[in-house]
Amino acid sequence: MQERIAGPEARHPGKGGRHPLRGLAIALGLLAAAPLGGCALLRTGVSMLEASTPPPVALSLDDAVAGLTGALIANAQLGLPNASGTYRTVVDPWIDRGTGEQSETTRAMETRIGELVRTRFPLVELLPFGTESLAREPLIVIGAINAVASPGSVEPVPEDRAGAYRIWGIIGNLATGRVISSEQAWARREDVTAAPAAIFRDSPTWMPDRATEAYLRTSLARKGDPIDPQYLAGLPATALLAEGTRAYEAGRYAEALDRFTGAERLPSGEQPRTYNGIYLVSAALGRADAAEAAFGRLVDLGLDRGQVMVKFTFQPGSTNFWPDPVISGPYPVWIRQIAGRVAARNTCLLLRGHSSPSGSATANERLSLARAEALRRRIAQEQPSLRSRLRAEGAGASEPIVGTGADNASDVLDRRVELRPVPCADVALGTLPGSGMEERLIR
Repeated sequence: MQERIAGPEARHPGKGGRHPLRGLAIALGLLAAAPLGGCALLRTGVSMLEASTPPPVALSLDDAVAGLTGALIANAQLGLPNASGTYRTVVDPWIDRGTGEQSETTRAMETRIGELVRTRFPLVELLPFGTESLAREPLIVIGAINAVASPGSVEPVPEDRAGAYRIWGIIGNLATGRVISSEQAWARREDVTAAPAAIFRDSPTWMPDRATEAYLRTSLARKGDPIDPQYLAGLPATALLAEGTRAYEAGRYAEALDRFTGAERLPSGEQPRTYNGIYLVSAALGRADAAEAAFGRLVDLGLDRGQVMVKFTFQPGSTNFWPDPVISGPYPVWIRQIAGRVAARNTCLLLRGHSSPSGSATANERLSLARAEALRRRIAQEQPSLRSRLRAEGAGASEPIVGTGADNASDVLDRRVELRPVPCADVALGTLPGSGMEERLIR
């Protein structure tokens, strides 16, 4: 039975003859009307909100984000404002819990949060998330979304089993290192898309990421908890990566490269987002050697951490790569780097093919294995010394990351080829463990 979280009105909706959303509506109205310096009204809003917690129902995405934003601010232990009478605040881009990436939905949520803060909460001064804003020790808002079986559920499920989407967020105080508010809401399934935001769609690789794990741990913290120290330590790099992302998506490639290489120089900057960014902007600037070197660093990073997934796109039902050179043109470079980086190590490599959940299980297993085997042959052709150190296997659709079965750009991660360093004895004996993908989520 899945865990459910509900307030008193969810269990006794008729208690006191009061509608369970009334307290939230009053609190939001008071906050929206508060003049600068109106901390008393903020405190009043908190008491009214706590008196009537809304039941776990799935709302439209806009309404869910509006209620979540209002509740976060109303319940925050804000303390005294700054000298101008406001609370400086930044939003560290929200993510999809399943992929660890920003999506079109999380971007829409951020836009909605910004609109609400600017129009309804004049005490909150919203600053762009970046290095200059972080230097002012603002409040920071982070959060995530994932598919769940039904409203009120918290346990993640694959997208194809989603009955609703859980949204949650926190406000952290960077000056004190504490979480000062945490809330959650549920949105209707039909309002959410799994499509990744542009830079994540374009990135050549995906892998579990320590920075993303720290972000998720922080987002799941409760009011009064300390902010995760690894998340705090990584914020300087995260801010540069956010600036680089905005510049890349706006076509300002030289500026984006400056931000991504700046992040690379920081202790916490050695992460997939950094090298995916350097790869993309170097390719856009026509710097082929720099792009290839960045892809090589991604392979090394994945091999060091036990897993890297490369977004090779195949023709439907085939082991042939997608014929469009814009898509598959760089693949020979990718294969060269994979072969060279593995050959330089005393390790063997498992190539594990995956497929989306459309089609029969037998067909998916057969196709995923055939694609992994085709890639194994290409790597061995590039580095013949690797022939005995490579093994292919097919997982079919048993380990989805997205799970929608859409078979388009939104679920490309479900048609990935996963590269995992393994002991050579296991390759020879054929005793390889599972992929461990069940551990990729922060539970």
